[in-house]
Amino acid sequence: MLSAEGLPDEERPDREVHRTILGVLERHFGLTLPRGLVLEAPLPAVLLAE
Repeated sequence: MLSAEGLPDEERPDREVHRTILGVLERHFGLTLPRGLVLEAPLPAVLLAE
């Protein structure tokens, strides 16, 4: 799926690559997040301890 989007591509800016990867993951797993919630809501914190 990533190769269909032209990745990997060392010439593309990191931000664009990140956005493309997130789009592929969103489509593959059927994920959707409301844009306003993502941009303005506080992010939950998770602590992982061994």
